[in-house]
Amino acid sequence: MALSSAEHEPFFVTTGTGKDKADTNDLAQATLAWSDSKANGCKRYLSDPTLAPLVYQLQKMQNEIDYLRTEISANKDKATFPGFGTSNSTALVGDTTTISGAQASAITANTAKTSMALGTSGSTALAGDTKIPTYETSSDTNIEIGNMDATYTNKGVAYTLPIVVTQSGTDKLGNPTTLTKTATLILT
Repeated sequence: MALSSAEHEPFFVTTGTGKDKADTNDLAQATLAWSDSKANGCKRYLSDPTLAPLVYQLQKMQNEIDYLRTEISANKDKATFPGFGTSNSTALVGDTTTISGAQASAITANTAKTSMALGTSGSTALAGDTKIPTYETSSDTNIEIGNMDATYTNKGVAYTLPIVVTQSGTDKLGNPTTLTKTATLILT
């Protein structure tokens, strides 16, 4: 939580060139007068019926400020946080995310799960110990090269050559397989 804005203003300043800058000689005189009054326990001020209540309240405020400075210093000088705990109701070491008992139970029960649908083809998840065949154990490869064709464009003649590769064989289960791939080479 941020501190609220201060309501007080300085009586004077000691830097700058503005009209609120205190004269060096006046500050020296005030310092001497304070030293003299303090050495006598501020007797002159405390015996004055008008100033005594103000001096008394100023002293109480100074005592409060000294107390606050002690507390601030004690917290500012801490190297570690002394209140670390070991349960989800206390501050824990590190960047620890705590969860409720209901969340822990939901995780254990996996309440967010959805059922998995099993399919009947190679493009879906299949039930059981589905064998995925490797392509071939023995094969015959046939390469067919078609007739070269010429296409005339504004950049010249483009020659194309179609190629079809067919591989026949059997998979590990002995089933016949055929794989056909086509390509067209562009010759320049």
